[in-house]
Amino acid sequence: MFWLSLQSNRYGKYMIDQLTIQRILDAANIVDVVSEFVTLRRRGANYVGLCPFHNERTPSFSVSPSRGICKCFSCGKGGNAIHFLMEHESMSFVEAATWLGNKYGIQVEQRELSDQEKAWQSERESMFVANRFAQEWFHDKLRNTPKGVAIGMAYFRKRGFRDDIIEKFQLGYCPDDGESLAREAQSKGYSADVLCKTGLCYRKDDGTLRDRFWGRVIFPVLSLSGKTVAFGGRIMQSDAKAAKYVNSPESAIYSKSNELYGLYQARQAIGLQKRCFLVEGYADVISMFQSGVENVVASSGTSLTPGQIRLIRRFTNDITVLYDGDKAGIKASIRGIDMLLAEGMNVRVLLLPDGEDPDSFAQSHSATELKEYLDSHQVDFIRFKIDLLMDDAKGDPIAKANLIKEITHSISVIQDPIVRSVYITQASQQLGIAESLVIADVNRQQRDAAQQAQSDSKDRQTEPEQETEPELSPEDRLRENIRELKRQGLGPMMDRERLLSRMIVRYGDRTCFSMETENGPQDITVGQFIVKSLENDGLEFRHPVYRRFTELYSEHGAEPGFESQRFFMSHPETFVSLTAASLLEDRYQLSQVFKDNKPRNEEDHLFEVTRHIMADYQMEVVRIELLNVEMQLKDPAVISDAERLMQVQKRYQILLQARANLSRALGDRIVSV
Repeated sequence: MFWLSLQSNRYGKYMIDQLTIQRILDAANIVDVVSEFVTLRRRGANYVGLCPFHNERTPSFSVSPSRGICKCFSCGKGGNAIHFLMEHESMSFVEAATWLGNKYGIQVEQRELSDQEKAWQSERESMFVANRFAQEWFHDKLRNTPKGVAIGMAYFRKRGFRDDIIEKFQLGYCPDDGESLAREAQSKGYSADVLCKTGLCYRKDDGTLRDRFWGRVIFPVLSLSGKTVAFGGRIMQSDAKAAKYVNSPESAIYSKSNELYGLYQARQAIGLQKRCFLVEGYADVISMFQSGVENVVASSGTSLTPGQIRLIRRFTNDITVLYDGDKAGIKASIRGIDMLLAEGMNVRVLLLPDGEDPDSFAQSHSATELKEYLDSHQVDFIRFKIDLLMDDAKGDPIAKANLIKEITHSISVIQDPIVRSVYITQASQQLGIAESLVIADVNRQQRDAAQQAQSDSKDRQTEPEQETEPELSPEDRLRENIRELKRQGLGPMMDRERLLSRMIVRYGDRTCFSMETENGPQDITVGQFIVKSLENDGLEFRHPVYRRFTELYSEHGAEPGFESQRFFMSHPETFVSLTAASLLEDRYQLSQVFKDNKPRNEEDHLFEVTRHIMADYQMEVVRIELLNVEMQLKDPAVISDAERLMQVQKRYQILLQARANLSRALGDRIVSV
């Protein structure tokens, strides 16, 4: 069956029973869960925020606390709390459920998977596990070995880091023999292949493993959910040939352009204070955090990227970039701030005194002095940029013209027209030129950027296609299967299947009518009516996920205490629970079910609604079957065979009668899709 190929649910090594999943989802507050990663604000009964799954400037991500689901109405991603964590943090189903269980104090019972189920484990999960082992190992070596204390702890204490901060950031030490981690990890069952893919080790010419971070103190890089994705290692020896810092290479779980050091520790403070301080290095973050400025992150020595900016925008639009007194360094990195402006960020800049960086300044000043300096020395980015470059342009008309172009370029990328207008006026006054000239050059730069974007788009469209197509994932196979059904003209039928599946999920356990039996009156639920109607007509849904709903209801719908919404929303087959979450949205409305044409609540008329949707579905089945029979009646092979022709004609008459009966039963259409 096609569905079986879709059950690579990223379970990991264990599986959780559905009763536990239901308890977790019952306890989980979807608003609390999402708020750990996205800044939300209340809108009526729901909450909204910027979607964490795609770049947007207008909030389209909605969270419904009453239904326990979230949904982006632009990109379509969402689901329950488990689905959100799986998508947002690349967790397996079990990891996400366990994370929620720990958060809400629910003991998660797991069973070990079979050999076949273990084969579903992804490369990413193995790498996360290896990194977690390495993080704990590095930290243990720092705390509990003579060299770790004498070298690693001595260095951190020299930098002024307190023990609680060392614990908070899980700092570590890697011994200098070059093979300790590789040897220990392999003895614990971690494969050499995984150790190399994470970047923890690399292969020497003779094929043996070498520790990447040997002889260095370790700074783990954590994702928003606290999973270790990479490491930075600082050398302890004075070696001109060796790099001062070594960082994990890019991998399946780590992209440096999409990570910010310290964001896991800073996320709550950023959300509360509605501002983020951006620094450069690991020590800058730790020293400022220790001094009470906890809303601080670092780009880890790399140029700021759109991915990193989007991470910050999940919590705030206000950012302050800290620079030391090195003017040459500032000029080299200042262009990256234009990306912040283009992403709709409110950018301020703070220049530290000459010879100071965030680390040294925080260490040499009290927490009160640091906060007072930060509060009083921030300036908006445009003013800062003009002041920075003005000295180079004094007395040189060409240099001043280039300065103006630099400023107008920064203003041109700002999306908000009001903010852009304010900066135009400010730049005109500060540069001493007519505002109309600034406006003209801003408009020119915007036109040039639009033309360049259009040209790049055309170039991408003309690029040759790859000769070989990558192997499809289970999710893509499902989508391709559905696309094929639509190409066969079965889209309208699947729309009806979706409506019936929606009734199963929302009202499957609700009584829609009673019927007399030899044992007396018997209540018939919505789910029973749909499933029995399909069985009586010998039908089954074409859509693989909707078909799975009817199968699961047939298996479990009669169980004592069965609740449709809880059952399907908490089902461990991700496609089932994700689709169930989607079906709980109010996207389908009654239209002309009732002759008085007054709006009615579908919950008060479950039988009429379900019966009409079923009849509408049956009508679509008859329509497709009639088309098939009509094609047979035109087939020369059928026409030349009298017996076969008679059978086809009889089938045709039966279908026509069925269509007439359904037309009378349907009356007006009941749904708008």
